[in-house]
Amino acid sequence: MNNAPWSIPQHIFSTPTGRVYAVGTWKLRRNELFKLRRSRLFWALFGLDLGLVIFAWALQAYNAYKNPTLFQPGQLLGGSDALMYLVGKCLLLSRRAGEVIVLIWSALVFGSELRSGAVKLVFSRGIRRGRYLLAKYLALVQISLFLLLASLLLSLLLANGLLLLHRPAPSVLSMDIAAWRVLGLIALGMLENFLLCLLFGAALSILFRSALVGMLVSCGYLLFEDIIAPLLPAIGRSLHSRLGNQIMPFLLEPNLNAFYAHWLPPNLQREFGRIDGVLACSMTSKGCVPVDLRHAMLVAVAWGLLLFLASIILFVKRDVKQ
Repeated sequence: MNNAPWSIPQHIFSTPTGRVYAVGTWKLRRNELFKLRRSRLFWALFGLDLGLVIFAWALQAYNAYKNPTLFQPGQLLGGSDALMYLVGKCLLLSRRAGEVIVLIWSALVFGSELRSGAVKLVFSRGIRRGRYLLAKYLALVQISLFLLLASLLLSLLLANGLLLLHRPAPSVLSMDIAAWRVLGLIALGMLENFLLCLLFGAALSILFRSALVGMLVSCGYLLFEDIIAPLLPAIGRSLHSRLGNQIMPFLLEPNLNAFYAHWLPPNLQREFGRIDGVLACSMTSKGCVPVDLRHAMLVAVAWGLLLFLASIILFVKRDVKQ
């Protein structure tokens, strides 16, 4: 049998005598994690994300080295919230890369087997499609959480390195409960973004039955939304129509940005739009006012349910053996 990273190990599904036995969802999830661990692309993308965290910290360290006044009380790196701001900004700078990485992972997990025909072997062994789909999602959720925790822990570890540049400097010991709570909310917002991107990449790779096409279309669509979203209000005004103002608050990426922005402290919120894209907003007399957290959450949930149902219909109901 082919021992490529994305092939299905024979022993997972049958005994040495060839007798087929039922495989639980948890064992299928373990099989998906095994295939991911065997993929060099998986580890390359994981290392790329951690490399971006290191790069983001290096930018902050260089800025602190050139501006020692940042360590004074009341400044960015002074006080009990200093480390929280530093770690939060590192996560902020690496968030979009994490979204793209999760998109690529989901496209690989779902699209590669459909493209190569390996899924025929799975279903010929009596594996239920719904259980197989659920196992893939559980594996990707676990991997997304692992990526988030690794980025968070690396950011915390690197942040303590500021003690080498200046004394006193913020460290983990200087963080209070409020700062830890904010970091937890920032991580929760990132995880929500990752999960929505996971669903998006999976749905498109299943639709096109190709990992490569799923990657390109999903990443291209999110990029397209980032480009077109700021233009929609202007287009609506030029056409004397409210269409642009009505569409923008319901796009996927701007609402992911809005959801995440609401978990950030004020100092990071002011930098978010400049660093990481367009927030979902509605035009008022005061200009483009960002949507509230409830709206962003409801739109994100609606997108998630739509993508999940689309994946079920395409994967379970459609004849994927052809």
